[in-house]
Amino acid sequence: MIDKSKVPVAWSARRDGHEQFEKMSLAKSSNVLVALLLLCCSGAVTCGQQRKAPAKPSLADKIAVTVDAYQKKNPRTQIGVAVVNVKTGKTVYSYNAETPLIPASNQKLLTTAFALEQLGTKFKFRTKVLQSAGGVIIVGDFDPTLGDPIISRHEKKSIYSELDLWAAAVKKTVGSKICGDMILYNRGRGAESKNPYHPDWPKRHRFVWYGAPVAALNFHDNCFDVTFANIKGKITPCVAPASRFIKVVNKTQPGKKQIWKLRSNDDDSEVTVSGKVRSASKFPLSTPASNPPMLLGWTFLDRLAKKDVALGGKLRVVSTAPTGMEKATDICETQTPIATAVNRANKRSLNLAAECLFLRAGDGTWKNSGKIMTDTLLKKFGLDPKGITVRDGAGLSRQNRISPANITKLLDKMLKHDGGQLFLTSLARSGLDGTMRRRMKSHETKGRVSAKTGYLNGVVALSGYVVDPQGEPVYAFSIILNKVRGVSRARGVQDDICRILTSGTGGDNGNASGNNREPRRQ
Repeated sequence: MIDKSKVPVAWSARRDGHEQFEKMSLAKSSNVLVALLLLCCSGAVTCGQQRKAPAKPSLADKIAVTVDAYQKKNPRTQIGVAVVNVKTGKTVYSYNAETPLIPASNQKLLTTAFALEQLGTKFKFRTKVLQSAGGVIIVGDFDPTLGDPIISRHEKKSIYSELDLWAAAVKKTVGSKICGDMILYNRGRGAESKNPYHPDWPKRHRFVWYGAPVAALNFHDNCFDVTFANIKGKITPCVAPASRFIKVVNKTQPGKKQIWKLRSNDDDSEVTVSGKVRSASKFPLSTPASNPPMLLGWTFLDRLAKKDVALGGKLRVVSTAPTGMEKATDICETQTPIATAVNRANKRSLNLAAECLFLRAGDGTWKNSGKIMTDTLLKKFGLDPKGITVRDGAGLSRQNRISPANITKLLDKMLKHDGGQLFLTSLARSGLDGTMRRRMKSHETKGRVSAKTGYLNGVVALSGYVVDPQGEPVYAFSIILNKVRGVSRARGVQDDICRILTSGTGGDNGNASGNNREPRRQ
């Protein structure tokens, strides 16, 4: 490059005309001519060879910058990322993708795929009401959806609608009195029929809705819902399901804060609500029941009583087929499509739904169902055995392990599975519904990410698909973080990666729409 300070006259002449240039000495003129010649030559090179535009960063480059920035600020966190283009089958990005990590509720992706493979897309849970010699038998089939409040609200029904159909059928078949017992057949194998909690689950989870017990006979997500009403100036708890056979003991007192708890006895015939209450509330909060079959039984007896049908004998639970069952005749049957349970497990992450699918597709026990699920995923979906450990169906166990690479392989395979469309539509959509309704709500990403969220203490996971404007999956991804400090930052890096991937699908999703209201029990 030429230093302009060494050729001042030449530069001046080019601006002001030739007079000043002609007054220069011959030596100086020669020097200036050489300089001008160099400038011209330099200009010719520049003009003849266009500068190359900087290379546009690839999706992998952008994701790498995002992951590196997060990892630098959070060195303690274990992060695994896998992204695959499902159109080409090629890996787009990989970071610790083969490392087995705690998946939290991303475990439900494995469970629902397992259930669809084992049971088939046409499978239906069948809960039967039978007439035995003088009595009634209700046979469970691990249906997790009976009396589910979210499903009932969506179908514009009462949580008691199915039980009312049962009651009408019993009255028509048996009459106004059941002379014998009502037997609740909570079929299962081994300890699971008597102990409805996985041995890995922390006991503290038994007092929150997502830690509800699991059984072959379930009702209302196996939870009591509590609201408070102002009755004659006194704040009074209202408990659902409601039954004249479930006694509600009110031990609450007025207070400045709304801090209360519900405890039920062993057979759920009595619940006690205690603590401080400040005001009425119409939004229900949930507490797990103690004995799911009995919760269903007490509620059903109340619906029978409303139709003037009495029980002459006792209400009791059995875990083995009751005597005389082989001679019992059908009264009625409730059939629930597998799609209903899969959707309930994935979109709003109901643990009960996932565990029921897990046990029903397995052999009814957690231990053996885990082995069956592992074998199925390895043989049918080609997962790497070094990157998977199955303990339960919902992901509450911290002993579960899955690698991001295994999840993306499963996601890719599921698109070609008979249950692929069912599986895809069961996932929550960004900015629209389920556990993704509050994430990635911008115009560019709304409805463009169909995924399963996951959270445990120190664990934040997100796996699913990024879809094009027509809703067709383009990328399968899995982003799992363990040893997390700062949940919002962890979710932030997941969302950033999804935004990058969305930009690689083209177009926008201006037609995305949906209801973003938040129901209870996500």
